[in-house]
Amino acid sequence: MLQGKEPVSLMKIKGGISASNFVQVVRKAQELYNNPARNLIIDLSDVPEITSAGLAGVHKISLVYSGVALEMDMESDDPRLDDTHSNKARKHVRLVNPQPEVDKTLENSGLKFFFRVFPDVDSALKSF
Repeated sequence: MLQGKEPVSLMKIKGGISASNFVQVVRKAQELYNNPARNLIIDLSDVPEITSAGLAGVHKISLVYSGVALEMDMESDDPRLDDTHSNKARKHVRLVNPQPEVDKTLENSGLKFFFRVFPDVDSALKSF
């Protein structure tokens, strides 16, 4: 756990995020949420690619950190997903150093405009 103005967890992901592992990624984020930092930095510097399922996973992580999706089924189309368009969902999660392919995918999906993206962990930490 890192300490800024508030406690912040750091989640460094290695390898691509896809249908084969996005549930594990979300579950790891839930574990970090429960131990007890309510803010998260996701370091994407070692993620060469992210699929639409991976994007859904990152989206669900924002729900976890907004308090919306603590027990939500990973396959759910719960109407509370609309809550991610509020500042409440985005204020607790930062993305760090997405690689060019991941950055392009985040931009094309619109998630890059939703999340605050930083070049390094230190600048993301200072943003909390």
